[in-house]
Amino acid sequence: MKYLLSLFLILALPLTVFAATGQSTATTGPLINQQEMKQILNDYLAEQSLSLPQVDLHFKSVKLPEPYRVPAGRISHEVIPAKPGMIGSRRVTLMTRVDGQIISNQSIRVELEAMAEVAIATSSLRRGEILDAGNFELQYQDISKLKDPIFAAEDIIGKRLKRSIRLGEPLQINQVEFPPVIKRGERVTIQVQSMGLMLSAAGEAKQDGSTGEAIRVMNSNSHKEILCQVVAPGLVKVEL
Repeated sequence: MKYLLSLFLILALPLTVFAATGQSTATTGPLINQQEMKQILNDYLAEQSLSLPQVDLHFKSVKLPEPYRVPAGRISHEVIPAKPGMIGSRRVTLMTRVDGQIISNQSIRVELEAMAEVAIATSSLRRGEILDAGNFELQYQDISKLKDPIFAAEDIIGKRLKRSIRLGEPLQINQVEFPPVIKRGERVTIQVQSMGLMLSAAGEAKQDGSTGEAIRVMNSNSHKEILCQVVAPGLVKVEL
């Protein structure tokens, strides 16, 4: 019995030493502290700012997790915002890889401020109104809660409102559209281009259309409806 016990202890000893060595490696790897996490987030925000030069981005607050250790190796980090483009995100994920393997996923609560000059209505505006320079002004404000703000006057002048806007309300891209250059029931010229030849026919628009849009048009001769692209007021085309 004593012989068997001694043999067991001898065989188990290398395993114990090996396990202790592995545990030491795991607990003494590089430490990712809060200062490094904050720098990673700031670097990411600086990269995002390059694609939005008209917007001043900065964190108002960041709730960082506790420092964590990772195994030794080639360390890389990836920041994934809750919303594409970062603006409007209340959380980000800090993913840490070692030698290409995901070691840590940290969910970080952030409060972002995004300041920019955007178009603001200077009076109450009605749906269908064609906008000019007197309907809005550019004001510097936080846009973190806006989906598609308008940064430049040329992106709004001459466009039509799709819904009513209150005084002081920011104007957004999804609220405006190009007014139709062709209206339903209007007589139009249909141009057909085929094999280098340009033919034309008379037609009637069956729906409103802005430049570049596809609309239904009835051929006045055949009385058949075809899909045409709006080229200019009174002119549509079909490419065969």
